[in-house]
Amino acid sequence: MRPALIISGLPRFLPDFVDFMHKLKGFDVADLYVCLWRTDWASTDEEARVKMEKILLPNYRLVKIKIVDEPPYELPPHDFNLAPPQPENTTWWYKRQLAQVTGNTLAFDLIEGDYDVVIKARLDVTLADELDINTLDFSKSPLLFPANTGTGFDYCRISDILIIGTQQGMRFYCNLSKEFRELVPQADPTWGDSDIVDGTWTWGTEHIIGFYMKKYSFPVAYGNFHARLNSFGRSKYTDRHYHHRVVVDPTEI
Repeated sequence: MRPALIISGLPRFLPDFVDFMHKLKGFDVADLYVCLWRTDWASTDEEARVKMEKILLPNYRLVKIKIVDEPPYELPPHDFNLAPPQPENTTWWYKRQLAQVTGNTLAFDLIEGDYDVVIKARLDVTLADELDINTLDFSKSPLLFPANTGTGFDYCRISDILIIGTQQGMRFYCNLSKEFRELVPQADPTWGDSDIVDGTWTWGTEHIIGFYMKKYSFPVAYGNFHARLNSFGRSKYTDRHYHHRVVVDPTEI
């Protein structure tokens, strides 16, 4: 089994990622394709490569790593009076989610060649238990979500912190970014009516993924794995979960 990992976004390097590498089994070498936003962690591809390769296990190969500026955002057409992005308001959430799905696509587009499995990983997520990728069953869908309790619309309750698929399945998932601006008001016509204060909004990432999958009649399936977020604490780049302690970045030890 030949796996590739795609990683994107902010450089939230945590011990979780090292733990994840130890728990992923069933392959000789896993190739990494990484696209991160430019921050004080690294401003060039070369600087980023040196720092990330310090923590990679011997059977992980960093094929490509790119440091790029976070993309600009353009809100969907709206009649609402939306404030500029501030933590947890509507514009902030839109900008944050757009960056997330765009980063997935940029990382996927770095892939060279063919792989049996493509894993959308996060630097602050690990597996609850060891996972042999040879035990993954793609017969129901080419895209597997964690068996965790999920969120989103009732017809698609999912967790998107770790997703594993065939290369074609992951291509479909990453293409969501190309429709994100249209999908938000389609999924929730009142998406910008008021600021998000109580967690009841229905255009969160999991909602949008579910709506996108339903739009294309794409089957929902769950894998034989559970994922955990911020097991050891949070990164200094994590813009939520403030109750978690900030832990040392393993690339900077």
